[in-house]
Amino acid sequence: MGDTAVGDTGTTMPLTVRMRRSPFWARSHAAGAKGYIVYNNMLLATNFASPEEDYRHLKAAVQVWDVGCERQIEIAGPDAARLVQMSTPRDLAKLRDDQCFYIPTVDRDGGMTNDPVLLRVDEDRYWISIASSDLMLFYKGIAAALNLDVSIREPDVAPLAIQGPKADDLARRIWGDQVLDIRFFRHRRVDVNGTAMILARSGYSVQGGYELYFEGIDGGDVLWDQLMEAGRDLDVRAGSPCLAERVEAGLLSYLSDITRDMTPFEAGLGRMCDIDRDTGCLGLAALRARRAPQRQVRPVEIAGEPLPPQGTFWPVTAGERPVGRISSSARAYDFGVNASIGLIDRSHWDPGTALTVHTSAGPREGIVKERFWGRKA
Repeated sequence: MGDTAVGDTGTTMPLTVRMRRSPFWARSHAAGAKGYIVYNNMLLATNFASPEEDYRHLKAAVQVWDVGCERQIEIAGPDAARLVQMSTPRDLAKLRDDQCFYIPTVDRDGGMTNDPVLLRVDEDRYWISIASSDLMLFYKGIAAALNLDVSIREPDVAPLAIQGPKADDLARRIWGDQVLDIRFFRHRRVDVNGTAMILARSGYSVQGGYELYFEGIDGGDVLWDQLMEAGRDLDVRAGSPCLAERVEAGLLSYLSDITRDMTPFEAGLGRMCDIDRDTGCLGLAALRARRAPQRQVRPVEIAGEPLPPQGTFWPVTAGERPVGRISSSARAYDFGVNASIGLIDRSHWDPGTALTVHTSAGPREGIVKERFWGRKA
């Protein structure tokens, strides 16, 4: 690739030391990426095929995603559990050693600072797998202010996702039948060419699969080639998180569908807020006061032909009255509709409520749905 990468607009972007490369960079980009997203000062490869082809392949076969941009914050030391708990209303006393915990993290006012996955990788040692953000500075600031006995760093860990209905078949060919014993949002260590690494049953799709927390900077190309060779007859391909599949399933994106002014309750994550007892979360008092949201994430179906790509929030009105916004939208090909994720006022969030969505292609009729299209229940 040299020193440039092609973006969605056909322009080139310089690749500097500020744009870090994952251990899978060479392989994922050689696989035919047509676009890139800047994420945690790294480039996330996207658009390996047309949106519909990528969507249908993900639902039918298996893909390998270079998601090394999902960086880890490692917090270790005697005060590690206390510090992590200060950032989230989810009760970490319930975290099992082999469990992946999806946690809303909040500031003192209850506003969301991230929605990472938390792993306890050893006694008094945690990895926080973050969406694109500066959450590490929050932890460093609290630790310094309270003189906590912790170390906080970004380890050399780059997740690699194996996603799709044939993910079990591919993972078994590399690590054996033990992968079938890993329950949803649980993990275990597997051998990766002589090194024990964490394999979790998780991922940013609802098609099933795994995320390998690849440690180190060497050997990523070897593992990539092994997966591609082992999955040749499974139609394995390089891929990336699929907008249409995640929107129809209601998988939220931080700084898109979840913004800093939202509480976990507004994001539909109230079930992950243990606020009836004092866990030590800094935002506990604020969350108790804001536990009855006046707006909340809702699925909204938008009428008409497929919509253009969305680059800004689309206002939602009822008559002349503003009642929300659309943050993500895509054509849900299997359902033949424009699916979207909306933040809708309480007065208009009931299923069946008719709305007007002011898209970049003009106003369209919208309707609040009972559940997201890709949800099985």
